[in-house]
Amino acid sequence: MKASGIERSLMIAFLELICLTPLFIILGNVVPPFPIKVHFIAFGLIFVVMLMLLALHSKKRWILYLTLAIGLLQYFMPHPSIKNTIDILFGPLVLYVLLDLLFKQRLAQATLEKYQRRFISYLWIPVLIGVLQALGVMPITFWNADYINWAYFADGTRLPRPNGFLYHGSELAIIVFFLALFQFFKKGSNAFWMLLIFVAIAKLTLYKALLGAVIILFFYHLFLMNRTFSQLKLLSKKQLLGYTAILLIVVSGVVLSFLHGVYQQTGYYFPPQLLTGRGSIWNIYSDAIADYSVWNYLFGSGMGSGQELFKEYASPDNYYLLRIDPVLHEAYDAHNAILSLFVNAGIAGIAFFVWGARRIYQKVKHWKSSVDNGKFFFAMTIIPLLTIGITIPIFDMAIYWPCIGFLIYRWRFFSDEPKQTVDA
Repeated sequence: MKASGIERSLMIAFLELICLTPLFIILGNVVPPFPIKVHFIAFGLIFVVMLMLLALHSKKRWILYLTLAIGLLQYFMPHPSIKNTIDILFGPLVLYVLLDLLFKQRLAQATLEKYQRRFISYLWIPVLIGVLQALGVMPITFWNADYINWAYFADGTRLPRPNGFLYHGSELAIIVFFLALFQFFKKGSNAFWMLLIFVAIAKLTLYKALLGAVIILFFYHLFLMNRTFSQLKLLSKKQLLGYTAILLIVVSGVVLSFLHGVYQQTGYYFPPQLLTGRGSIWNIYSDAIADYSVWNYLFGSGMGSGQELFKEYASPDNYYLLRIDPVLHEAYDAHNAILSLFVNAGIAGIAFFVWGARRIYQKVKHWKSSVDNGKFFFAMTIIPLLTIGITIPIFDMAIYWPCIGFLIYRWRFFSDEPKQTVDA
């Protein structure tokens, strides 16, 4: 169906704004609020444009009704917040609109490719700033960007993590991870060398989870995605699956045994200092979830309610800092992707994410691509969840969603399908 003039203008406006997301986040952190931060203004405009696009299509209005229903549902939660609800819903709506433009071919492929390339080029800006910060060429703080996230080491020393002038280094970690994934589409040995460069970049960020994730991507590409190595057939598929299953069982057994031992000694499953204090954070959220009703298990405690739960349930028993200073100076989010999703939206939210991932896979698995579609989908969804997602609530990060969306654009354009030449 040919797009109307106003609809096409809205689609172009959406793409123009969303590909600037990395720059908006930098400006929102560096420039003082006037009266609110730059990226809040930009994301608000994107949110309005998305709602207008969905309203123009009668078959898409169910998304609007679902968004409204989720918003109304928040008033039955312990900690309702319109802003937090919009913040959490922003990302999934961005992904939906991006993929709708791609799958329904609402614009010419050349147009979509232009914005995909632009988005990738802007992603490099915070990465380059982060590298210069790590090398001491640029400062960690600048103007209104005065927050420092410290990396602590076993010998008691600490270093400021590079942040790329984003608010937190975790946003930089997401960007580095997805830029590394974009390298899977490089030809020949270019992917090998670029992924090695990203291992070095990840090392400079001082994020151990990111470094592990990029190293996994390097070997994943080398032995599973690279045709030369993947054809060596050192192990059959059944043997590989068997050994993987055995490894997972052994590792799971060791972890469960360790956590059970901690519980017997402390009454909590996580050591307080686990992963630089995340053990304490997870223990606090465990106490909160223990008080959940059936309603909360199904639908969570409210969009963005994590920090309110932290304030309510943090005590000297589960938060070691309160034993030193009885005043709680800062409330933390869940610091875990699945836990944060469960707190925000409960079992229903997790089920919706699984359903959405399955729907996307049903679309992409039949693409005639030079990469293995199943293996790449695993690298795009499961690897970040089990690496950086262990310590970062990646689904709450606005930058995560356009990264996923434009990565799927790159994947589609890398396929052998013929290109469109005119706008639909």
